[in-house]
Amino acid sequence: MRDHAEMSRQLDEAERERRCLHPSGDPVRKALLRRVRTGEIETPMPGLFIRAQLWRSLGLVDQFKYIVRALAHWHPDWVFGGVAAACMHGLWIEYRVVRQALHALSVTVISKPEGTHCSSTYIDRRCRSGVHSVVVDGVRVTSLAQTVAECTASMSFVDGMTLACCALRKGIRAEMIMMCAVENSLMNDVLRKVLQYANANAENGGEAKTLAVFIECGFVPPAQQVEFVDPQTGRRYRVDYLWRTADGRLIVVELDGLVKYTDPAMMLGRTLAGVIDDERERTEGLLRAGVTTVIRIRMEDLADRWALTQKLADAGVPMMQPAA
Repeated sequence: MRDHAEMSRQLDEAERERRCLHPSGDPVRKALLRRVRTGEIETPMPGLFIRAQLWRSLGLVDQFKYIVRALAHWHPDWVFGGVAAACMHGLWIEYRVVRQALHALSVTVISKPEGTHCSSTYIDRRCRSGVHSVVVDGVRVTSLAQTVAECTASMSFVDGMTLACCALRKGIRAEMIMMCAVENSLMNDVLRKVLQYANANAENGGEAKTLAVFIECGFVPPAQQVEFVDPQTGRRYRVDYLWRTADGRLIVVELDGLVKYTDPAMMLGRTLAGVIDDERERTEGLLRAGVTTVIRIRMEDLADRWALTQKLADAGVPMMQPAA
């Protein structure tokens, strides 16, 4: 197929700006559609185009961001919310949630009640009395607080906690999230529970999700990122989760990931045996520092709530008292 200079120019420009292309000019659009049929070009959403090789190289979050940036370039006055805003803000968000949004090809746009704003097949219009927006990476999105309120109100507790813990770590206050939720009538039981338990201590999405699962399983919320000093070596260890029991025991849960044992960047040049030896030394150091019990879990363990609950309960992790 012969080269099309203007099409290539527009695609190159879009790639530099990390967005899909909404072409200008009917000849370019027709040239792109011909290349869609040959597999050279992808069209993630009607009217948007991107080179297939680039599209396949992107992760789910980046694919969604390329779509959002393209729509923002096409409609610079739009304010994006929901998953679109969460991705642009760099919040911790489950890939499953992003995958669902991509599969449904649904992008949320927030509008004020004035005027006529209708949803379409691909654009989910939501009218809000208060629209607090900021510009992130050239895209106008709802503020961090409003994004968390908007998303969490329609999410599960675990997904909402992951999002909210990230926002709090970025410096937003829970009161701001609550104000946005009240202003736009978004407050519900899930959001109330998230605001009750979310904190800024989790260092990544996995830790925030694990905290949420502990709470859903009925355990007392643990302290997080508590530091211990090994009296023998002087080494300092920060633990992921810590419970102090009524009888004075200290129970630690450490969250391990398979990546720690397979990713060269995480292994820091060590062999698998070396990584395991370091973990054993860490556990021994924590025990010398006064920790009673060290439990190691992986993200995969969160899927079996019954087994996880039994494991922690057998170790003596305190449970929340049921309401009277």
